[in-house]
Amino acid sequence: MGLSEFFLPERLPQQLIYAGDGYAEIVTLAKGRVAGRRRLDGADLVGEAGEGRGWNEVMAGLRPEETGIVFNASPFIFNFFDFDKLPWRKKALGELVAWRLQKIFPGDIASYDHRFYRLDRRRILSILAPRALAATAEAHFREKGLPLTFIGSTTMTLLPRMAAAKPAPDFLIESDGAACTMLFQDRRAPIYIRKFRGSRPADTVEEVVKTVAFVRGQYGIEPRRYWLIDHHDSAAAIEAGLASLADGAYSRLQAGLGEAPHIPGSR
Repeated sequence: MGLSEFFLPERLPQQLIYAGDGYAEIVTLAKGRVAGRRRLDGADLVGEAGEGRGWNEVMAGLRPEETGIVFNASPFIFNFFDFDKLPWRKKALGELVAWRLQKIFPGDIASYDHRFYRLDRRRILSILAPRALAATAEAHFREKGLPLTFIGSTTMTLLPRMAAAKPAPDFLIESDGAACTMLFQDRRAPIYIRKFRGSRPADTVEEVVKTVAFVRGQYGIEPRRYWLIDHHDSAAAIEAGLASLADGAYSRLQAGLGEAPHIPGSR
């Protein structure tokens, strides 16, 4: 069990758990559409060491069928690596990426599950997921006797949807309580991911403007069109704040992905 592949597998469960910032949701799908949602406030399935809390309440609310779990970006570490040239042999590529990761990562890599994805001839997206995260989830499902068939990340769910969108957004803002993730793309390829925490919509707006300015200077692009995926009814305040600070420089696009775009398999 581990993170989903870059493009989601063909077969996904019809029951999924979304592990949000201080709460969880049980989402059921029928023919790709959301058929039911149940929110459990106070359930923090991540926790500081991956052990989380509120698992018993979440497990009690599941139907006896195959289930997946999707975490927001908070527990994951994302890095983009640029190389002069990437080897095509899988072993050589893995060794090269591991070497680059060891140069920049100060923590114990052994405590993380490392996955990486070739974006083009030179660029790699690297993801570190705490091993304790999957181990805790799997232990609860074994105890309950339910099949856990999918573990994923909302970032990896939304990334290919951004790339395929018409028109394509330049960046995505995913706001989940105090947790916020920004994902930028250029010519439909991801180039930068940033996570931060802001207790108020005004804090989020300020950080968004700073991040856009950084990306503009670092990558020589003009991010203007954006998606806003909000889980706590702050979208209107964030959109208004951006419009006020940026003097109309940004344009919000409607994603048109249904009521739960962060849930894989939904539309």
